Amino acid sequence: MFRKFAIAVSAVAVLATATVAVAPTQAHAKNRAGAVAAGAIIGLAAGAIIANQARPRYHAPVRCTYRPVTRWDPYFGRYVVVAHRRVCY
Repeated sequence: MFRKFAIAVSAVAVLATATVAVAPTQAHAKNRAGAVAAGAIIGLAAGAIIANQARPRYHAPVRCTYRPVTRWDPYFGRYVVVAHRRVCY
């Protein structure tokens, strides 16, 4: 689980760095609505990825038993166990 989390975090970091590096800088820009919207979208996406990786997983317990496999043996005149089969619920 930690491996997936680390991959997701590094992917988000690389994407954010690439986005900042590609975007032109405007020293005297008066309209920053686009930058705020982009930051909000990237932040929500990163938060969703991190929250999805951090949630606990529920795995139903698997119950397995070994049941005998019997065959008729004419020498003994009865059924004998020849193997065991694993049966899981």
